[in-house]
Amino acid sequence: MKKIALIILLAFSQLVGWAADAEFYTEPVFKIGEKATYNLYYNLGFVWIHAGDVCFKTQERTHNNEKVLGLLVAGTTTSTFDKMYCIRDSFESYLNPAKMRPVFYREVKHEDNYFAALTYTYTDKENYVDAFMRRYKRRKLDEKHITLDMKTNDLIFSCYNFRNLNTDKLVYNQTVPFNMLFDDDIYNLGLTFKGKTTVKLKNGKKYKALKFVPKLITGDLFKNEDDMVIYVSDDMNHVPLLIEAKIKVGSVKAMLADYTNSKYPVTSLIK
Repeated sequence: MKKIALIILLAFSQLVGWAADAEFYTEPVFKIGEKATYNLYYNLGFVWIHAGDVCFKTQERTHNNEKVLGLLVAGTTTSTFDKMYCIRDSFESYLNPAKMRPVFYREVKHEDNYFAALTYTYTDKENYVDAFMRRYKRRKLDEKHITLDMKTNDLIFSCYNFRNLNTDKLVYNQTVPFNMLFDDDIYNLGLTFKGKTTVKLKNGKKYKALKFVPKLITGDLFKNEDDMVIYVSDDMNHVPLLIEAKIKVGSVKAMLADYTNSKYPVTSLIK
């Protein structure tokens, strides 16, 4: 499945909301050194295949001689799944933590014999953001300026920015709209809060969780806008625990395998 290792990224990116009544913490709920690893499973029929792994980690970076927070994501297919389709992708967004604003973004995709690379360099203007895109795809280099409002973000920053959402302010069935920059397009999406529950993972750990149903981008992967459910930890870390999705061919499940160096205690873990 060509884009299977990216589903977890698209899933996490659905979790960032922007609206007048959506409240965000001004300080990141994650810190340098945090690391979360996910196993990605693909189901066709009755058999679940361990298709890939995705690692999220934060690290210190330098951009324009200033220290920034690097939000790094790397996705790979397993050796078994490599025989069907081999993926080695990496993504990183540089964040100014004082302003909670992205300053730079890059992605590199190696998928079988396909290669593509893309960067955005952000410049905040008075009432908008200028994103200078450089994209190398199919042996062609494209450059263009994209005008964004202050509430539109790239894929990886969106993944992390969600975690700063104050979920105490959400009510059942509340939908929070948001915008996401993906490639050179802007998507208007949304996220609906579906209450609290408990989740048990493959490693045997059980968590108190918050349940969300995102509005998806339909097309190559998803048939319906509501074909995904996302569960995140019901604590200050808001780390995603489990993503379940129906795709056009089969089903996908992304599950937290390991989580270390959290900024806050993982109080959602049920002993």
